[in-house]
Amino acid sequence: MKKRSRNSIKEHIERLTQIGIALSSTKDVNEFFTLILSEAISYTNADAGTLYLTSSDKKSLEFQVIYNGTMHIPMKVIDKSYGWKPVNLYVEEEKNLKNMVSYVYHTKSPMMIEDVYFQDLFDSSGTKAYDAANGYRSKSMLAIPMKNHEDAVLGVIQLINAMDDDGKVIAFDAQGSSHLMSLTSQAGILLTNRQLIDGLETLLQDFLRSIAKAIEHDSKYTSGHISRVARLTEMLADTMNNDDDYYPDVHFTEDELKEISMAGWMHDIGKITTPPHIRDKSKKLETIIDRITIVKARHQAIKLGLKLKHTRGELDDVSYLAELKKLNDAMAFIQTSNAGGEFITPEAKARLEEIHKNRYQFDDETISLIDENELRNLQIPKGTLLPEEREKIQEHAKVTWEMLSSITFPAKYHNVPLFAASHHEQLSGKGYPFGLKNSQIPLKARIIAVADIFEALSAKDRPYRAQSTLSQALRIMTFFVKDYSIDKDIFFLFLDSGLYMEYARKFMDPEQIDDVNIDAVKAACQPGK
Repeated sequence: MKKRSRNSIKEHIERLTQIGIALSSTKDVNEFFTLILSEAISYTNADAGTLYLTSSDKKSLEFQVIYNGTMHIPMKVIDKSYGWKPVNLYVEEEKNLKNMVSYVYHTKSPMMIEDVYFQDLFDSSGTKAYDAANGYRSKSMLAIPMKNHEDAVLGVIQLINAMDDDGKVIAFDAQGSSHLMSLTSQAGILLTNRQLIDGLETLLQDFLRSIAKAIEHDSKYTSGHISRVARLTEMLADTMNNDDDYYPDVHFTEDELKEISMAGWMHDIGKITTPPHIRDKSKKLETIIDRITIVKARHQAIKLGLKLKHTRGELDDVSYLAELKKLNDAMAFIQTSNAGGEFITPEAKARLEEIHKNRYQFDDETISLIDENELRNLQIPKGTLLPEEREKIQEHAKVTWEMLSSITFPAKYHNVPLFAASHHEQLSGKGYPFGLKNSQIPLKARIIAVADIFEALSAKDRPYRAQSTLSQALRIMTFFVKDYSIDKDIFFLFLDSGLYMEYARKFMDPEQIDDVNIDAVKAACQPGK
């Protein structure tokens, strides 16, 4: 580190202005601390220095940054892996005033020593032991508290061995201490502001995640969906950031990565307004109550009615058994149809229509095994949702936009509402809620879309379909690529990077993970395949 001779007050004020601008602009807290210690050492022409930070429990001062010119220790950040013990601020619940930096912490005033070996204010045994072990001679010392606007000590800067222009160790002077107090005061205020901003950002992220968790807990089937989509979104963004094949020009900043992470966590916040009986509809006959129980009750009532007719001689044995078998077969078919799947055949629809039209007459009452509404649900061609229920589900994207766009996000995260709400947009323009097409869909929204669809296909807790293997989930993804629902390059990056397997090992059951032929999956994405 290059040191300089003592400066004039004018030069120091100019330097303070420059360092203030640098401190205000830096976002890396360790860079922030390094700048402070560097300026302190440079201004005093000190040979060495340490910046201590007050621990979160206010019981110790922890090493944060160190430097020693004579010992060729470069300016570096110290973390817990170094094993350096912090300076205790209290000894048996009494203030520790025998250590120079802890003394400065408690008094909130700077302290200078001309020669640490010849003084009786502080215990210098530790310093002497360190010097003896490293061939160094600590002599003059200066310690300065770093305080915020509320006069709370955030840390302490300790400087060792001030040097004259000839390299001779001299004492620190009072004027230098006074000027450095202006530096530490400025740094303390800026650090407090930075901690406040970081704290508010952490609070925002924690709050958004807590909402996502609440939505997950409200669903008995899709718990974990939002968090898995958010995690896969983060993994895809990180992978894209280091990709030189599909996205060589994409370089997300730290703030952009946080923004896409927030959007991933918030992509389904609109489902907070989706009725649970629609969101969690696992069977075609489910609503606020599960209507299969009503159909089963009718089945039992009709059976009893047939038996009564048989007892009264209104049905002979052959007719009774034939009617009973027809009834039981119809009930079995209803239960099969209730499960929901990818496709219902015309023959199945006709069979359900026949079951509905079949009436059972008992005295003055006519009963059908299924009513008109139940027939309509059982004839749902794909999945378990009626058109109006699917439309209600799709509303969540619009509600996501409405909810998030009403929040004043920090300027650097202002696109969170758009990215989150656009995860159901399709390149073909057939998506929702905005009907965006191709380049109109932000890249970060496309990332969330791929993550959302793959999570849904690979999840082990979807009651409306059989559990998919990894290869089956990827095979279905190829159809989304071919009909221009999702971005092919993102999907190919997902494959070529091996991210699909990394995700599978973390979040899928072992029995779901089978062999995957990536070349075959990519080939299946071509039109006509």
